[in-house]
Amino acid sequence: MSCIYKIREGTASYTETEKKLAQYILEHTNEVTLGSAQVLGERVGVSAAAVIRFSKKLGYSGFTAMKVDLAKDDSVEVANFDDMIQEQDSMDTVLKKAENLNTMLQNQAYRLINSESLEKAVQSLLNCRTVYLFGISGSGIVCMDFMQKLSRINRHAVYHSDFHDQLAAAAHMTTQDVAIAVSYSGKTNEVNAAMQLAKERGAVTIAITQFKKTSLSKLADILLYIPSTERDLRLGAIASRNASLIVTDLLYLGLAKNNIALTREYLVKTKEVIKRLK
Repeated sequence: MSCIYKIREGTASYTETEKKLAQYILEHTNEVTLGSAQVLGERVGVSAAAVIRFSKKLGYSGFTAMKVDLAKDDSVEVANFDDMIQEQDSMDTVLKKAENLNTMLQNQAYRLINSESLEKAVQSLLNCRTVYLFGISGSGIVCMDFMQKLSRINRHAVYHSDFHDQLAAAAHMTTQDVAIAVSYSGKTNEVNAAMQLAKERGAVTIAITQFKKTSLSKLADILLYIPSTERDLRLGAIASRNASLIVTDLLYLGLAKNNIALTREYLVKTKEVIKRLK
């Protein structure tokens, strides 16, 4: 996961001290990678201990580990998706803007993915009996797409467009199952209620959500992050939907590669059955 994107994505949950550190690091990246925690602290006006705590909050073992990751980074500015279009834009302009921004957002989504968390999620899916999917509205589209992919490779998945049906299905979860919640905000009451039930039932819980501390993130055993690129009042869940689809596609590919020969056999079977309709 990119250190720069990780710093940006957590902004909303930072203390004032952490905000000062984040701003300084983002504005003086090269300088920070060459100095110590004490030097950074002096330049920001905080203690070296505060620098180390901030590094650990980002998921690093310490400041040195953060610097190593930061040195690999290269910063790319990503605009807010909802600021993309203007009334005076021609459709040709909208086309070009959408292409450029979607390319940047796709890159950002991949940078936020932690390969270790992704591997844990794939292993959980490989070993489970049933995958329960929870999400509504735009996130529900992601769940439906993932369920369809799983069904084609003979993985048992449960998703219902009506949330009452989702919750009713969740009542049957056990320790042999995995629950996946897709929620950009991490605050959707219905989704969180289902994940709470999943925790109570002993299922492995996986959340696909933005990089913030939310009610959903506290319920997840495994967190797979997507970029925070949309406001509360949105033109549409375009960016979050696309980023979530990238994550579920990676989960699918992780499952498929586990046994390529068997995956191909399953895909051929489903294709042959569908051919009967022609």
